[in-house]
Amino acid sequence: MKKIALLVSFLLLHHWVSAQCTTTNATSCMCKDPQETNCDLLPDITISWMGLESYSSGPTEYSQTGNGVNNGRLKVSGVTPNIGHGPLNVFGQWDSAGTTWSYFLCGSDTFLAPASGFTCPNGNPVPMQLPKQRIYHKSGNTMSSYTRFMGPVTYRGGGSLYNDEWGIFSLRIKDPAVPDPRDWNIVGWGHKLGFCLMDYNECSDWPGHCRDDNTVYQQGNSLSNANFPNWGLGGGSYGCSSYGQGISSGYEDIYSKSLDGMWINIPPGTCNGDYWIVYEVDPRNYFLEEDETNNYTAIPYTLTQQAPAGNPIIKIIPEHSKYLCNGNNELVKITATAGLSYLWSTGQTTQSIIVGPGTYNVTVTNYCGTGTASYTVVGSNTPANPVSNDQTICTGTQATLTASGSNLTWFDDNNMIVGTGNNFTTPILSSNTTYHVQDEAIYPGQITHTGKTDNSGGGGNSNSSSYLIFDVYRPLTIKSVKVYANGAGNRTIAVMDEIGIVLQGGIFNIPDGESRVNLNFTLQPGKNYSIRTTSSNPNLYRNNAGVTYPYTMTDTLSIISTNQGDQYYYFYYDWEVEVGGATCLSQPTPVTAFVDVCTGIDDKWDLNNNISVYPTASTGKFNVDIFMPGTNDALLKVHELTGREIYSDKLSNISGKNTSVINLEGYSRGIYLLDITIGRKSYVRKLVVQ
Repeated sequence: MKKIALLVSFLLLHHWVSAQCTTTNATSCMCKDPQETNCDLLPDITISWMGLESYSSGPTEYSQTGNGVNNGRLKVSGVTPNIGHGPLNVFGQWDSAGTTWSYFLCGSDTFLAPASGFTCPNGNPVPMQLPKQRIYHKSGNTMSSYTRFMGPVTYRGGGSLYNDEWGIFSLRIKDPAVPDPRDWNIVGWGHKLGFCLMDYNECSDWPGHCRDDNTVYQQGNSLSNANFPNWGLGGGSYGCSSYGQGISSGYEDIYSKSLDGMWINIPPGTCNGDYWIVYEVDPRNYFLEEDETNNYTAIPYTLTQQAPAGNPIIKIIPEHSKYLCNGNNELVKITATAGLSYLWSTGQTTQSIIVGPGTYNVTVTNYCGTGTASYTVVGSNTPANPVSNDQTICTGTQATLTASGSNLTWFDDNNMIVGTGNNFTTPILSSNTTYHVQDEAIYPGQITHTGKTDNSGGGGNSNSSSYLIFDVYRPLTIKSVKVYANGAGNRTIAVMDEIGIVLQGGIFNIPDGESRVNLNFTLQPGKNYSIRTTSSNPNLYRNNAGVTYPYTMTDTLSIISTNQGDQYYYFYYDWEVEVGGATCLSQPTPVTAFVDVCTGIDDKWDLNNNISVYPTASTGKFNVDIFMPGTNDALLKVHELTGREIYSDKLSNISGKNTSVINLEGYSRGIYLLDITIGRKSYVRKLVVQ
């Protein structure tokens, strides 16, 4: 009876305390610092090592063959407790005046628009959504709140709210000398698109998931509901609504390994052995939290379904093209296959090194054995900076600017391209305007074609949203693809990663019939990419016969299937793929179009501010800068203080900026007077010969 009475008393007390700590009543809410009564009540999202290790029987490993879409996957589950003093609360839309609204980002422009079916007005093919996080604030007994922008995150249309890379998980080899597992050598990785944050369980429901420290395996004190002074703040009933989702204080959310995207891609050639699974939640720090440093955990895991030891496959992958621009002192990071130890020809012993042009060798020891690889980084010449002269024009006219170079591009002050070539004619100008001109040298890489060469075989035009799936093994550019359109018009084409985040995209005007589309999509290595048409009615040809997968470029790219199976081939034929290659850019050269009212140079003009003499003291050499509006002569004379003339020079028909040099070397030290006559006015400057 005593135990029952104590339990009833605890529940009644807990209910009373909870009733005084809600999103509308801060009476019993506690700040992180118990001495404070005025504070933000922030969440603190963590990731449970126990949940990663044991939820849904723990991770599931698949071999590289015989498992269909699961080939080479290591499926994982993530449990994310909120151990903070406030709830995590996010929303992507709200209702006002009968309309549902959201914020969107198109390039650098922000739009407030109806939440469903938004498209960017500036031609950006993929709008990003800007959700908000609600922060609750305690001021004594009063509870208030404010909102802050998160994101941006990929917009999925309709009333959706998604969170790009809510979790990143990786398979790594432990480095005992490195304390943070996020810095260990990566074997393979995956990431999760968060589509719903919710109160899945109370902390007391799953003992051991909620801990005061989840960053160290098998460490941290287990927390139950009673350990949270503001337990349940947020309501304990968050779900998948776009109007408000999250995790209440003392609750946890769970993403099971059965959900799409909850896996690590194990690279082919990985051998069985002892690894670690590292899981980080909210890696982009989209959410404001009490502690931004505890969002990760790691557990040991032994692979048993991969290759046996004895055949090490060692590769070196560059971060980008192997071609570097010498004039810009560029460097590139090159990374070796994950291993237990490394030895580069430079003497370095890390998985990645940063290098300039040259050939580099590495020896790697991993669970497969010991192997070597070699890689050459190529230096390419950077073009010289363009040479150009400023121009002076009359107000209300155009300037023709010229510059030296072989492949020039002209930019305005907003870095927008305004012209190409050696000559650029400005718009009509009414004030001084500066442009920048830049030269580029293009070094093409190796061009190869892959994919189904044409649409021969059975099939027809389709408005399907289906797509091709492909893997990329090293950095490359999909330069163009062939399509067969039924009707001319714009189509939006994008490459997405395996969880649907857009990597590259664009709007392309495609003519009727057969044509090539210049995509120029640059991609980094990754698995299960998709290329798809996001337009509502693409009306492009697809095959349902005569298809043979995979379509492979050795060690570069493989088109492996479609989301509808191997009997189909969707839309994009005869891929033109470039590997390597570089574009080297000069430094931009500023060119100014000076605008003159063009009334002539007479006594009404005061050119004092247009004349600069420097240095004012020297051993004898002085520079004289004159900015001449319109065109006129200038007479330069130097006198001793006695009045004797010792120097004279006439500048004829000068216009715009003009620089002259006066040489008084050999004259006695002292003060001299420079008299500059323009029209019928004189301007005097003092010169000091030291």
